Amino acid sequence: GELRSSEQHKKFLLKIQESSKVSEQVTNVIKAFPKTAHPMSILVACFANLSASYHETHGNNVNGEDLDFGISAIAQVPAIVAMIYRHINNQEFINANNELSYSENFLKMIFGDAVDNDKGALFAKALDKIFTLHADHEQNASTAAVRLVGSAGSNLFASLSAGVATLWGPAHGGANE
Repeated sequence: GELRSSEQHKKFLLKIQESSKVSEQVTNVIKAFPKTAHPMSILVACFANLSASYHETHGNNVNGEDLDFGISAIAQVPAIVAMIYRHINNQEFINANNELSYSENFLKMIFGDAVDNDKGALFAKALDKIFTLHADHEQNASTAAVRLVGSAGSNLFASLSAGVATLWGPAHGGANE
């Protein structure tokens, strides 16, 4: 691949910001779980719900929709994970703030005002690096699961649900903890 131009990068970030709103349906899925539920079980259910919302898609790249679904997943995962964290900890959800970077926004949605300081900016920079390392992790079990399910023609969100379920497994090395 090629690096995107500055303008293309800005457009991509704008699409992520525009796609970050979590549907009421997914919010209700999270709220339906007991506070004692394992967060990974809730995340699997959220992706299963999203796959039901996009059941007519089957990874066939109709009019570039696959890219849009990927952007939706990238945009919504931090918000969904933060909502799960806050649900389990009996805290109100915090909406995405499109004025913040991806990592700053994620930290803000999880920890609220506790990250509004210099340490918050430092944590966001560290999280950017962690996300990059995880994105370039090669072919681990959860990546293989996503690719396997996707290769059968399932939609992206069904594939991600399988990947999260695999990530939850103890043989994955506790990567989700």
